[in-house]
Amino acid sequence: MPFLKFLRSLVIGLGKIALALVVLFAVFSAYGLYADRVAARKAAAMCASILPGSDAAPLIERALEDGASTRSARWSSSGGFDSLAIMYVGMTPLSRFLCMVKAKDGRVVSAEQAYID
Repeated sequence: MPFLKFLRSLVIGLGKIALALVVLFAVFSAYGLYADRVAARKAAAMCASILPGSDAAPLIERALEDGASTRSARWSSSGGFDSLAIMYVGMTPLSRFLCMVKAKDGRVVSAEQAYID
Protein backbone atom coordinates (compact mmCIF):
# COMPACT_ATOMS: atom_id res chain seq x y z
CA MET A 1 0.00 0.00 0.00
CA PRO A 2 1.41 3.37 -0.98
CA PHE A 3 -0.01 5.10 2.09
CA LEU A 4 1.79 2.73 4.49
CA LYS A 5 5.08 3.21 2.61
CA PHE A 6 4.64 6.97 2.88
CA LEU A 7 3.77 6.71 6.58
CA ARG A 8 6.77 4.46 7.24
CA SER A 9 9.18 6.79 5.43
CA LEU A 10 7.67 9.77 7.27
CA VAL A 11 8.19 8.12 10.67
CA ILE A 12 11.76 7.13 9.76
CA GLY A 13 12.52 10.66 8.52
CA LEU A 14 11.10 12.26 11.66
CA GLY A 15 13.06 9.80 13.79
CA LYS A 16 16.30 10.79 12.03
CA ILE A 17 15.54 14.47 12.60
CA ALA A 18 14.79 13.84 16.29
CA LEU A 19 18.02 11.84 16.67
CA ALA A 20 20.02 14.61 15.00
CA LEU A 21 18.50 17.19 17.38
CA VAL A 22 19.34 15.05 20.41
CA VAL A 23 22.93 14.61 19.23
CA LEU A 24 23.22 18.34 18.52
CA PHE A 25 21.90 19.18 22.00
CA ALA A 26 24.35 16.72 23.60
CA VAL A 27 27.30 18.23 21.74
CA PHE A 28 26.19 21.76 22.62
CA SER A 29 25.81 20.82 26.31
CA ALA A 30 29.19 19.11 26.42
CA TYR A 31 30.86 22.17 24.91
CA GLY A 32 29.10 24.37 27.47
CA LEU A 33 30.43 22.34 30.37
CA TYR A 34 33.91 22.38 28.84
CA ALA A 35 33.90 26.16 28.23
CA ASP A 36 32.72 26.89 31.77
CA ARG A 37 35.37 24.63 33.31
CA VAL A 38 38.13 26.24 31.24
CA ALA A 39 36.99 29.74 32.23
CA ALA A 40 36.79 28.76 35.92
CA ARG A 41 40.27 27.20 35.77
CA LYS A 42 41.77 30.25 34.10
CA ALA A 43 40.24 32.62 36.66
CA ALA A 44 41.50 30.45 39.54
CA ALA A 45 45.00 30.21 38.05
CA MET A 46 45.15 33.96 37.46
CA CYS A 47 44.09 34.73 41.03
CA ALA A 48 46.58 32.22 42.42
CA SER A 49 49.39 33.82 40.43
CA ILE A 50 48.70 37.35 41.72
CA LEU A 51 50.41 37.76 45.06
CA PRO A 52 49.79 40.58 47.55
CA GLY A 53 52.51 43.20 47.32
CA SER A 54 53.32 42.47 43.67
CA ASP A 55 53.35 45.14 40.97
CA ALA A 56 49.86 45.85 39.62
CA ALA A 57 50.94 47.56 36.40
CA PRO A 58 51.36 44.50 34.12
CA LEU A 59 48.16 42.74 35.21
CA ILE A 60 45.96 43.91 32.34
CA GLU A 61 48.48 42.79 29.74
CA ARG A 62 48.94 39.42 31.49
CA ALA A 63 45.20 38.89 31.66
CA LEU A 64 44.64 39.72 28.00
CA GLU A 65 47.48 37.42 26.94
CA ASP A 66 45.83 34.66 28.98
CA GLY A 67 42.53 35.09 27.13
CA ALA A 68 40.58 37.29 29.53
CA SER A 69 37.75 39.41 28.20
CA THR A 70 38.72 42.86 26.98
CA ARG A 71 35.36 44.19 28.14
CA SER A 72 36.31 44.68 31.79
CA ALA A 73 40.07 45.05 31.42
CA ARG A 74 40.41 48.46 33.01
CA TRP A 75 41.23 49.82 36.42
CA SER A 76 38.59 51.70 38.41
CA SER A 77 38.93 53.56 41.70
CA SER A 78 36.65 53.48 44.71
CA GLY A 79 37.18 53.72 48.44
CA GLY A 80 40.87 54.52 48.11
CA PHE A 81 41.59 51.32 46.19
CA ASP A 82 42.09 50.62 42.51
CA SER A 83 40.05 47.63 41.31
CA LEU A 84 40.47 45.38 38.31
CA ALA A 85 37.99 42.68 37.29
CA ILE A 86 39.79 40.07 35.20
CA MET A 87 36.91 38.29 33.48
CA TYR A 88 36.86 34.93 31.73
CA VAL A 89 33.63 34.11 29.89
CA GLY A 90 32.22 30.60 29.81
CA MET A 91 29.77 29.28 27.26
CA THR A 92 27.36 32.19 27.36
CA PRO A 93 28.16 35.85 27.96
CA LEU A 94 26.22 35.52 31.21
CA SER A 95 28.59 32.89 32.59
CA ARG A 96 31.48 35.01 33.86
CA PHE A 97 34.31 33.90 36.10
CA LEU A 98 36.29 36.72 37.68
CA CYS A 99 39.50 37.41 39.47
CA MET A 100 38.86 40.63 41.39
CA VAL A 101 42.10 42.48 42.11
CA LYS A 102 42.43 45.37 44.55
CA ALA A 103 45.53 47.54 44.53
CA LYS A 104 46.78 50.60 46.34
CA ASP A 105 49.71 52.77 45.29
CA GLY A 106 50.54 50.41 42.39
CA ARG A 107 50.80 47.32 44.59
CA VAL A 108 48.34 44.43 44.81
CA VAL A 109 46.43 44.25 48.08
CA SER A 110 44.21 41.26 47.30
CA ALA A 111 43.00 38.96 44.54
CA GLU A 112 39.74 37.04 45.01
CA GLN A 113 37.68 34.79 42.77
CA ALA A 114 34.05 35.59 41.96
CA TYR A 115 31.33 34.28 39.67
CA ILE A 116 28.64 36.30 37.95
CA ASP A 117 25.69 34.53 36.37
